[in-house]
Amino acid sequence: MTLPYETGFFYALAATLGACFGSFSNVLIHRLPRDLSVVRPRSACPQCAHAISWWENIPVLSWLLLRGNCRGCKAPISPRYPLVELAGAACGLVGVWRFGWSVPGLSASLLLLLLLDIALIDWEHMIIPHTLTIAGGVIGLGASFLDGRGPAPALLGMAVGAGSILAVSWGYRLVRGVVGMGGGDVMLMGMVGAFLGVWGVFGTLFGGALFGTLWIVISTRGRVQGNAKLPFGTFLALAAAVVLLAGPALARWYLGLSR
Repeated sequence: MTLPYETGFFYALAATLGACFGSFSNVLIHRLPRDLSVVRPRSACPQCAHAISWWENIPVLSWLLLRGNCRGCKAPISPRYPLVELAGAACGLVGVWRFGWSVPGLSASLLLLLLLDIALIDWEHMIIPHTLTIAGGVIGLGASFLDGRGPAPALLGMAVGAGSILAVSWGYRLVRGVVGMGGGDVMLMGMVGAFLGVWGVFGTLFGGALFGTLWIVISTRGRVQGNAKLPFGTFLALAAAVVLLAGPALARWYLGLSR
């Protein structure tokens, strides 16, 4: 199947922009959990402090040209960097492929990029930076004025998303005497609600609990411990991506099974 020239161009553009955002995601993933500025100083090699020039910072291509090594000291550069850039390209491409070169398509791509950053940060550091979730909530609310949804569903989704996690956290604290989920999860679900609305929130919570449970069972080989810590934001982010891209189809499939 041959794509029309215009369609292929827009897909390539979406992937390229996504890769560029993915390159910036590497900065966010490294610096935000450490409370470092994402603007200054310039990116540099952690081994020899060699400042990264513009041509060494071209997504994926620079890593390949440098053969995965620093130009200054030849220290290896983790393959995580080009992999995140490729994931960013996939986020840009998938959003536009699923919803078209439109406000819904662009907002979907941005949501996927934000979810990628949040998932990787929470997986490594067990925190979700408010910088990302607040920015995401603003973007989701702003997009609602342009994509036909209107602000009311987005605001309701934000309230239900944040409120549901708060309710679960308070309930867990009453029963167990400890905080079950942190403020990062609350803000994350508020952001998800701004993009996906109330039903998207419920689908994300269900999917996040399912993915998290499966991971615990698999990683512990069935020997689940009650005090095990879980980067729940990672699984919520994964579930939100699934709901964004396939939520209606999955809902129809599930309802069909229940008949």
